[in-house]
Amino acid sequence: MKKGLKILLWVLGVTVGLAVVAALAVAPVAKRYVNSHGEQLVGRRVQVDQLRLNVFTGHLALRDFDLYEDDGQHVFAHFDTLDVKAHLLRLLGKTVYLKHITLSGLHANLVKEGEQFNFQSLIDHFSSADTAEAEKDTTPSDWVIKLYNIRLSHAGVNYTDLANAKQWALPDINLKVPGFVIGGQESTEGGLNIGFDRGGRLNVDANYDAAGNTFRVEARLYEFALDNLTSLASDFVNIDRLDGSIQLSLKAEGGLDDALAAKIDGLVRVDSLDVLRDEQSLASAKALAVQIGELNLAQNRFDIDGLMVDGLTSRFDQWSDHNTLTDLLGTGDAEGATETADTASSASGNADSTPSKPLRLRLGRLTIRDVSLTYADHTLPDPFEFPVTGIEVEATELTTSGDNNARLRASLPGGGHLAVRWNGNIDNWKQHQDLFLTVRGLDMRQLSPWLVAYTGQPIEEGVFSLTSRNAIHQSQLSGENTLDIFKIRVGSRRKDVEPEMKLPLKAALYVLKDKDEKILLDVPVKGNIDSPEFNYMKLVWKTLGNLIVKVATSPARAVAGALGMSGDTGLDFIAIDTAQRSLTSQQYHTLGQLAEIAKYDSLMVLRLSLEMPQADSADMRRSHLVGMVRQYLVDQGVREEQLVVGISDSLGRRSGFAVSSELPLLTEE
Repeated sequence: MKKGLKILLWVLGVTVGLAVVAALAVAPVAKRYVNSHGEQLVGRRVQVDQLRLNVFTGHLALRDFDLYEDDGQHVFAHFDTLDVKAHLLRLLGKTVYLKHITLSGLHANLVKEGEQFNFQSLIDHFSSADTAEAEKDTTPSDWVIKLYNIRLSHAGVNYTDLANAKQWALPDINLKVPGFVIGGQESTEGGLNIGFDRGGRLNVDANYDAAGNTFRVEARLYEFALDNLTSLASDFVNIDRLDGSIQLSLKAEGGLDDALAAKIDGLVRVDSLDVLRDEQSLASAKALAVQIGELNLAQNRFDIDGLMVDGLTSRFDQWSDHNTLTDLLGTGDAEGATETADTASSASGNADSTPSKPLRLRLGRLTIRDVSLTYADHTLPDPFEFPVTGIEVEATELTTSGDNNARLRASLPGGGHLAVRWNGNIDNWKQHQDLFLTVRGLDMRQLSPWLVAYTGQPIEEGVFSLTSRNAIHQSQLSGENTLDIFKIRVGSRRKDVEPEMKLPLKAALYVLKDKDEKILLDVPVKGNIDSPEFNYMKLVWKTLGNLIVKVATSPARAVAGALGMSGDTGLDFIAIDTAQRSLTSQQYHTLGQLAEIAKYDSLMVLRLSLEMPQADSADMRRSHLVGMVRQYLVDQGVREEQLVVGISDSLGRRSGFAVSSELPLLTEE
């Protein structure tokens, strides 16, 4: 027995000794194999400085690991330490159990050249056509994967786009996951911490409940420099740099079965925003903030508690073939941008024909203050630039499901002021809109380039005020506009401009002015907004043009209206009986009104032409009433050069003086 026991112990000892020797020999052998067969394993050269492996404890440690580029000379990725400890006996129970995974000092260099990334060969090496074509196995797995104490510390990523000369970096990435289970019912939680190259830090905490298949994620972004996004943003819009910082605090909760139905809330704030191109600011703002009440993408519901814009400054320039927006999007011209948008919309519709849920938007409070916007039109004969400053907007409970109310105030060039009140529906905007707008004290010289384009005449002086109310009901526009213009003066018609309308503007304005050089006009506007030819400004100009032509061709009637005589009749024709020897009291009254009109405007010329039917023509030739009418008007103070009184060569249907007026002394050069 003793001899047999000794032999058994000796065999066991030798076995254990051989196992220890084998275990100690595994690491050097594995290291040499990895370093010499890296291209067979991963498709690229691999270099490991230290490799330690203990098959008894399940401990693996790699130090100073380098994975090279395809050329075998430059390092693609490097890490200082990878430390893994596994519970190997758990494999017998179909459980992958890692007690800890620690990866420190990982740095990767991502390079894009054209459409190719420098890690594409790694993907190709591990991809297989057989695997891609094989049917997907949907049989539930019996294996459970449990990973604990996962740590990624001081990792970094450098990205370079060679074609566009763009670079960005994430120099400090840290990840901590206490536990992660696949196939079990345990909860999982973890945290991610990222420091950004140009300022800012992101913290993310996540929790997953396997039993309920629910998740919760909280993200906080501190002082994130917008310049970190310049390279990314410049792929979509034509800008050179983004300045400013973002602060963010968001929370999302929901189930993985329907992740889009997750509830999202939080706050996003941008400070000192500046969008730059060619060293010029396209837009800047002191602060932008959005307080999110709840977002639900599955329900297409956007519940925003508050939106604040402070100190925004921007401008919009319009040229004949492009504008600020098309330049920003890089579409070349406005027509091309429209076609691109239509194509994208069509493609989107073809890709998914399932009708989406209607948009449900609520904005609890909108606050816009200290905003300055400038519109510049370079398509007019003269450059037009119109800055609107001090814009303030206030609104509460804006929604797509009902009527809304908002107010706007702003300052206009030359000391003018703008105020707007709006009530209307957003979702079905053609059915109901009510817009009330007032303009006070606008220096009309600011609008001169527009008047030159429409009439060929510049504005040299004048102050403009406007009260406008426009309502839309069932696509029908009804607008009431009251213009109040003081001391307006226009220059001579320019010969270098072909205007859209040729109007006797000087004559019309002269007649429209009262004795205090003030003009009050009512300009109604009506139309169907669904009509392809609908254009609000053309409707306004058409109405004004018709009014101006009417006034200029009948200045006496316009002056009569200004004097309160618009209700009287007989100013266009004074009926007489050729047998009468003197004028009646009614005829004297009408002549007196004509005298008042002529004296009101000393440049006006009155024409009184005696007409009679065929039967009375002989008597008409002998009429002595012509002299009586002329003399009476002169006696009333009308100057001789303002009167043309005579007998008509043509025969009329009735007997009397036809009255007309004109302004021959006021030319439209």
